[in-house]
Amino acid sequence: MRADADAGPAPEYRVRMNRQSKHHLARQTVAAMLRRESLTVQDVPRTTGYDLLVNGEIRVALRVAFPGRYAHTVTVAGKRYAYNYRSWSFNFHRHGHWDRKYCDVFICIAKRRSGGDEIFVIPASAVTGPTFSLHGAGNRPYRGRYAAYRNRWSIFTESELIQSQQPAVA
Repeated sequence: MRADADAGPAPEYRVRMNRQSKHHLARQTVAAMLRRESLTVQDVPRTTGYDLLVNGEIRVALRVAFPGRYAHTVTVAGKRYAYNYRSWSFNFHRHGHWDRKYCDVFICIAKRRSGGDEIFVIPASAVTGPTFSLHGAGNRPYRGRYAAYRNRWSIFTESELIQSQQPAVA
């Protein structure tokens, strides 16, 4: 008999997650969300350059970011003010090349320590540069270039996305 048999139930063990397991968890969550919308979702090999294939033709690349810090300094009337904003950064490029079309849709997930994650469903045709930085300034919502794509799951049924697909270049 164990010495701690009367100590009650075993303590809850937490699995430590690395970057890949966090990405895999997000991939499962997004796939489940898309399936609930009656879309077919396939996992694809890592070598394809994207994460999911939706309805047999829409290539989806997931980008998952955890909060970092964005330091910003302003000088007003000779006084210097320093701010530390929460920030999430997403890379659209692959190995430094962002002009190569390797997916049709980016799903960017800004993970929050508490509360709901912020999700942007962005068509690759709308991407204008190699990165997307989401800076959290207080409680105001993001109002930048990609704000129109916040939770825009309808992207997967919009006709212009389906018509504009081209073969991928990895």
